Amino acid sequence: MILRRGEAEVKKRGSEAKAAIDLEGQGRAKLTSGSAFLDHMLHSLSAVGSLDLAVEATGGFDRAEAVGGALGEALDRALGARRGIRRYGWAMVPMDEALAEVALDLGGRAYLVLEGSFSGERIGDLEAGEIKPFFESFSAGGRLTLHCRFQGENDHHKAESIFKATGLALKKAAFQEGTAIPSIKGAI
Repeated sequence: MILRRGEAEVKKRGSEAKAAIDLEGQGRAKLTSGSAFLDHMLHSLSAVGSLDLAVEATGGFDRAEAVGGALGEALDRALGARRGIRRYGWAMVPMDEALAEVALDLGGRAYLVLEGSFSGERIGDLEAGEIKPFFESFSAGGRLTLHCRFQGENDHHKAESIFKATGLALKKAAFQEGTAIPSIKGAI
């Protein structure tokens, strides 16, 4: 089995994040992002996606964005040339009244579409407004396209369904099933 692990460090306007990912993991997570809620979300992504994650972060408001960027860059390094991956993954994850639908493409182009809204300004100890910059940085660092639609009443459930659906879609897209580069152009 090919080891598919990556590490990265990102600095953003006074915040710093280090991340490591193992695509052949078992859902273990060692998380100290500085936000208990973000750690909970990352643990959910890790567990559902069967990915081992390690994250450390310091700083202020841009910390979640730095974590997203570091995690994305670590993913990009773990994927390498992206040979043999399925490339595409999708998932729908309900959490009580909330539902998130995620589709992603590990095809080398960064793009994010995030449709839905949070009703409050904070979810636990995290500004709700930090979730979109997290996923923007994750998409950019990971060179992936991510589309997400979410709905619900409880902001915690909405956020958690997004992270879990992303983990499950990532698990499917990164699945190793051969050696060919999954592109009609022959390169990603």
